[in-house]
Amino acid sequence: MNKTIETIAPRLTELMIRKIETLTEEWHQPWVADTSGLPRNLRGTPYRAGNILLLAMLTELEAFRAPVFMTFKQAKENGLSIRPGQSAFPIYFWKMYIRHKETRKQIDMEVYRQLSTTEKLQYDLRPILRYYTVFNIDQTDMAEADPARYAELTKTAEPEDRSDGFVCAGIDALLEAEGWLCPIELEYGDKASYSRMLDKIVCPLKRQFPSGVAFYDTLLHEVAHSTGHPNRLNRPMHLVIGDPAYAREELVAELTSALCGAILGFSVAPRTENAAYLKHWLTQLKEEPTYLFDILVDVNKAARMIIDRIEPDTHREPYAAAA
Repeated sequence: MNKTIETIAPRLTELMIRKIETLTEEWHQPWVADTSGLPRNLRGTPYRAGNILLLAMLTELEAFRAPVFMTFKQAKENGLSIRPGQSAFPIYFWKMYIRHKETRKQIDMEVYRQLSTTEKLQYDLRPILRYYTVFNIDQTDMAEADPARYAELTKTAEPEDRSDGFVCAGIDALLEAEGWLCPIELEYGDKASYSRMLDKIVCPLKRQFPSGVAFYDTLLHEVAHSTGHPNRLNRPMHLVIGDPAYAREELVAELTSALCGAILGFSVAPRTENAAYLKHWLTQLKEEPTYLFDILVDVNKAARMIIDRIEPDTHREPYAAAA
């Protein structure tokens, strides 16, 4: 696994550094800009987990017309050529190896899921990190070779007016049913927070925010923090404002909120108070390329927990990738 991380981490980190450097100039620019839907492959299947964030950022920073990607093999199968000088981008995913403890026979996940609880105890499960690389459609000759398909894939929808009254039905339903894993109190005030000691989220009322997106953005950030509770994902507690561990937790919450927002259909911007951590994040990314990958592992787990509560019937698999 370490060799795989060492191979792909520099490219992922380089992209994140570029993105954060744009935030130093335009702090209110969203983590993930609206780019005609979630990043997806030629079949229209969305990518998963942190790949959503990274490919959306790549689409924005490279000014690609649409977040549609393909492997080299898929390009050839579709009669397309990669333009000279183009670089592929790595997509990471976890492949689960399941092996019987005694016979060492390996089975796939579909077979494992059909086993009884007792039978499952006879198997070892080991996640293995894998990756493959993809190109955007603008890195190919699709515009010339198949102009009709290119026009369809790059067709932009009418921008949605989110200046006032934006509604996210999934989050609203979660709030109404009190369906999150800790209490969420909406009350008139000027500050949103999550208390680890009380295991409770407090957030101002939606009508106090300039837009619905701003409300959901703030709420998702605090919900992301709450996933780190010892009874959930057990990220480090007793954090001190300003220290490296606190800065790391803020980046986990920022990217978790951004990933959940992208999945739910809206873009979120970094919180203004986190401007102080920009320099720290950039320093860590530049000095330790695997820093981002460690962050993304926590982001993937937190986002899966949140989306499973908001959209319980979607059966998403955030760790998978779409080839």
